[in-house]
Parts: sequence; structure tokens; C-alpha cells
Amino acid sequence: MEKHEAILAELEQMRENAAARIRAKLEALSGQLREFSSRAAGELGALIPPDLETLFPIAALAEPLQDLAKPPAPAGVGLDVMRRLDAGRAQSEVLQELLRLIGAWCGPRAIVVLRDANAVQGWAGEGFAGGNPVKTWHGALPNSPGLRRAAEGVPALVDLADEDMLSRWFDRPSGRLLLVPMSLRGKVVGILLALEGEPGLNTAIVQQLTYTVGLMLETLTGRTVVPTAALLDPEDMTGKAVVPPPPGRVPTADLFELEEGAPTPAMVRPVPPEVTPPVADASATVHLKVPVAPKVPPAPPAAAVPPPPVAAPPPPVVAPPLPAPPGRPAEEERKREEARRFARLLVSEIRLYNEQAVQAGKISRDIYQRLQDDIDRSREMYEQRVSADVRGSSNYFHDELVRILADGEADALGM
Repeated sequence: MEKHEAILAELEQMRENAAARIRAKLEALSGQLREFSSRAAGELGALIPPDLETLFPIAALAEPLQDLAKPPAPAGVGLDVMRRLDAGRAQSEVLQELLRLIGAWCGPRAIVVLRDANAVQGWAGEGFAGGNPVKTWHGALPNSPGLRRAAEGVPALVDLADEDMLSRWFDRPSGRLLLVPMSLRGKVVGILLALEGEPGLNTAIVQQLTYTVGLMLETLTGRTVVPTAALLDPEDMTGKAVVPPPPGRVPTADLFELEEGAPTPAMVRPVPPEVTPPVADASATVHLKVPVAPKVPPAPPAAAVPPPPVAAPPPPVVAPPLPAPPGRPAEEERKREEARRFARLLVSEIRLYNEQAVQAGKISRDIYQRLQDDIDRSREMYEQRVSADVRGSSNYFHDELVRILADGEADALGM
């Protein structure tokens, strides 16, 4: 081999060796880069966990956002609420409407009535999931500090965790519960129970509406038109807007009729419709004078035919006042019809709040002895409202005692 060829072969060999070393270095560096990249990718993946809630928790915001989506509870009591309560013509209608309306300011709610010997009995309720258990409630006042305090005439706010009996009634282990006394003529006859719910518990509005309903029940006989004048929309007489005149008020006698012969439920007896205010002053019940209905001109005497005999049980439905019998002026017949309705309302109220005592009295034939205070107080109201000439020739109050309290058995009164 020539000398120059040997030199060229040596140079080629040196080049191959150098390239091999560079390839080895590059491969080692590439492996290191791949290892670092894999490790870096794993570390970066650990920065974003599979459960994103651990990185950015938002589950706790779900409930507050749902609350924001709910329509806000009414800030106060509007005229529409008062009109719906005013439209009731019987005590049971007004109380049921109260339970429906206050649902905007509380959760489940109920009315319980006080019985003899410190007993309390459920009457009606609203807002309970899976049915209405209120009618199965019964217990003794000493078993509940809250009920006992409300029965004394003091509203109470309690926690169900401290009230074993009320906790069983509402099927809740805890929760704020408002107990409001319900009074008629100064006597606590029932208690409204309002539990905190989704709308919260607005104690002020619940108490205001309970108080208002108590006044409405006491003046039920004097409010003879729907709606009451104070609840009508005002007529704008400023000239800035054209407002149609308010709808005429409709006499309630044209809207409601009382079914007299129907069986009475265990807790609630249908209460008769309103009584048109008689000529006598109504100040025994309210201090506002109630306008007296205009006098109806005397009807001409009918043919001299004696009226048919009246059967002992009353007809099932009370129709509008019949024309005056022969020889009796229409004005006198109107007074008698008012007296009958007023007696019916007073006695129905006694039974509404004393059903248990009425049933026991029918069995032992001593209804009057058990309910003497209520009967005497209602009789006094009847005598103050009904004129002496009507009372002297009739005994409507006693007739209603026999019909409503004793179910037609006069001996059961024990008088």
C-alpha cells in the first residue's frame, strides 16, 4: 500500500471512531431526555388530579345557588291575602285558608285545639310530605313545655330537639317551631304550630295573620258582604290615571248556603253562613257600628191558608228566607230569620271547639254541665243581639242546642 493510501485509511478510521462516539453520546443524551420527559409528564399530571373537585371545589355552592333560584318569599302581607281570608263565611273555611296562606312564610304547619283536662287534639294541617298526619295527633299539655306555655296565652319558639312529643308529631329530630295561641272572646281555644321550612320562619307575619284571623272569626256575623269595604282597591280620583270602578260587593247570603242535615265530622262541624246584622246594636262583638240592611216594605197578605205543619227535623238545606206567613209582616219574619241564623252560628262554634266534650256529654246525658260556661256565654250574646219581642215568642237558641249539640235528643242536654 502506498504511503498516502495508508494515511487516508487511518483518517477514515479516525472519522468512523469519532462518529461512533458522537452517536453513543447522542443516544445516551436522548435516553436521558426521554426519561426526564416521562418523569416531568408524570409530575405535571399529578398537578391535575382525577377528581377536579379537589382542585376547585364548587359542590358547596350548589345549595346557595338553588336558594337564589327560588322565588323570594313575600316581604309582607298583601291585600290579596286579606281578601282570601275575608272571603271565608264559616270558621272552618277561614282557618283552612290561614293554613294554606302562611306556607309562604314557614314550613309544615298545623292547628291543634284544646280539650278538657289539659288534653290537646290535632285539627288540620298543611305542608306535610306524604299525607296529613295532624288528625292523628293527641296528647297532654304537661308533656310539652311549648304547648303548655302557648295554652297560657304566650307565643313560644322552641326547638324540636327539646320537645319529644312535638318531635314525634312533626317527624323531625330538630328544627325551630313557633306556637301561637288562638283566642276567641278572650279565651285560648287552640294553638297554631309553624315549623321552619324552605321559606324560613317569619314569626312576625305568622303571628300577625293568626291575630287577624282571630278578629275575623269574632266579627264573622257582622261582615255581610264580600269583600269587606276596607279591602277594595282604591278608586283613583286624582285624574292622573283612569281606573275602572271597583266591582260591586256581593251579599254573602247569595254566595253560600248552609247544609243543615249533613253529618258532622269528628273534629269540625260546618259553621253556618253569616248573619245579617239585626236592628240591635252589635257592640257586644265589635265596637264599629254595622250598617243595618234597608227595611223591606211589608208584603201584601197572602191568601188565608194555614201553613202546613213543620216536621221535627229541619230540611237539609237552608233556603233564602221564605215569604212571611199570612198575618206576619215581612220585617218581623226577617228578624226571626236573623235570630235563627245567629243562634245556629253561636252553637256551631261551641261544638267546633268542644267536640270531645259534646260526644262524652251525649253518652252521659250531661252536655250542659260540661259546657255550661260556653253555653251561658253564647246565650248572653244571643239575648243581647236578638230583640225581646222575638225572644218572647220563640226559643231558637235552645232549639239549636238540641239540634247541633244533642243531635236532636233534648234529654242529652241534661237541662
